[in-house]
Amino acid sequence: MPYLRIHFTEGDLGRTRLAPRVDHMWEIVSAVQLLQHREGALYFDGWRRRVRQEALADPRLRRLLHTLPCIAPHAEYFPDFLTPPGEYDDLGDALDAVVCVPKPQLHAQIALLGEESAPLRAVADGGTSARHGLRDALGGFYRAAVLPHLDVVKAALHADLARRMHTYLHDGIEAMLTGIAPGAVWEAPTLRVPYAIDSDLHLAGRGLRLVPCYFSLMHPVALADRELPPTVAVPIDPATRLLAGERRPGDHLGALVGTTRAAILRLAMEGCSTRELIRRTGVAPATVTHHTAILRDSGMITTHREGTVASHHITPLGLQVLSWNG
Repeated sequence: MPYLRIHFTEGDLGRTRLAPRVDHMWEIVSAVQLLQHREGALYFDGWRRRVRQEALADPRLRRLLHTLPCIAPHAEYFPDFLTPPGEYDDLGDALDAVVCVPKPQLHAQIALLGEESAPLRAVADGGTSARHGLRDALGGFYRAAVLPHLDVVKAALHADLARRMHTYLHDGIEAMLTGIAPGAVWEAPTLRVPYAIDSDLHLAGRGLRLVPCYFSLMHPVALADRELPPTVAVPIDPATRLLAGERRPGDHLGALVGTTRAAILRLAMEGCSTRELIRRTGVAPATVTHHTAILRDSGMITTHREGTVASHHITPLGLQVLSWNG
């Protein structure tokens, strides 16, 4: 069996982190790939049927389902620029990062696909029109295939993050790392993970960003260019997909704890200062202070202070509450 061998230094263990929110581009690429095979029928056949039925009535979506697999194939390789390192809260910012790649890098990555289609050649040449066309195509696919499913995606990711954080807090970083995929083995200082091809990733003190991904199914996926910031997308726990799929519409968390407190808990996923919470919730400072105190006393957030700035962060318990109710 081929493996990805991730080589850690002592410093890398301390710099390993979980992406705390949906990574739009990893979800888009993984969703495009899911439509190219039939694996994961239990979790994704209903979603595949809906997307294909909508494509029958929408010529533009039909074209996207035909063209996007050329640039994001279900294969051993797809271009790294489609999943830029870093965290982007806004889909537009993520799409901008995709199409702002320097032309030589763009050309080299697309050349590795071995495809000779005219649209791919146009993107590889780096022309403004082709780049904008790719941006529009990826955004259009997201709106048609991912966005309608986003509440389920977020609920599943919250549950998966809660599970991984619980493992980390109770059993340590090595246990969390071996839990990223079935068959993963930790043999210090190397994590060995079943993979499409035999490959090595030397972190060399840069740390590792793990991206739990709802639409990822087969195995973890690393960026092909080992010089880029080390990033590995990992499929979420299959059980969390099923649990999220059983949810009913509505703001259950808001009904349980109140809409303002629910909003603060969701924002604490990102780590927010008190000032940022006031701005984003639109309520009075005293009200935010009151709600953060209740959430902190209940164990759902923690608060860290540096000088006069207080920042609030969600806890594993808070993540579990989100995963079941939010």
